[in-house]
Amino acid sequence: MLIQPLLGKGLRAGDPLIPLPAAWECDLATNALRWSPGVYDLFGVPRSEPLSRDDVVAMYTPESRAMLARVRNRAVAEGASFTIDVAIRRRDGALRKMRLTADVEFENGRPVRLYGTKQDVTDE
Repeated sequence: MLIQPLLGKGLRAGDPLIPLPAAWECDLATNALRWSPGVYDLFGVPRSEPLSRDDVVAMYTPESRAMLARVRNRAVAEGASFTIDVAIRRRDGALRKMRLTADVEFENGRPVRLYGTKQDVTDE
């Protein structure tokens, strides 16, 4: 699935992702992602570029990719939120440390969406 930018067409008044500089969400049925502009900037990806979740996950270092898979799977299975610090390699080759927060949205008792924030913490 492709990432849909949160700019332009389809943006709803009162959309909860607008005020956050680096907010994201993932539809669990389709793996479709939506990013606010700050996430594009953090990953060093042009805001208009379509990317798949697989493309994005490949930007995580191997250790961070494994941690993300474990924590994400557990969160979806248990309905838990999480915060982890991971490393990504941007397209320009820069290594960045990122704090990723996530929560799970449920409908009719089933997990349907992950959402949260991504924050550059390289300088911490």
